[in-house]
Amino acid sequence: MRCFFMRNGHIAGVEELPTDLDDAAAVRMARELFGREKAKGAYDGFEVWRLARFIYRWTEDRNPERRTHD
Repeated sequence: MRCFFMRNGHIAGVEELPTDLDDAAAVRMARELFGREKAKGAYDGFEVWRLARFIYRWTEDRNPERRTHD
């Protein structure tokens, strides 16, 4: 599972998340990580993916987006 940190619509960083997290826990962890990185002014959004399956996206200019099914 990965958290991709975004800048201007492009991947600018990545953090590996534990594989045993469920989707909700992964989003919570990604929010925490993003909060730390955002404080540094590095990124403007993030996405959470489990392999090729999209889970969640947050950007400053849009509402959060969550995949509701596989």
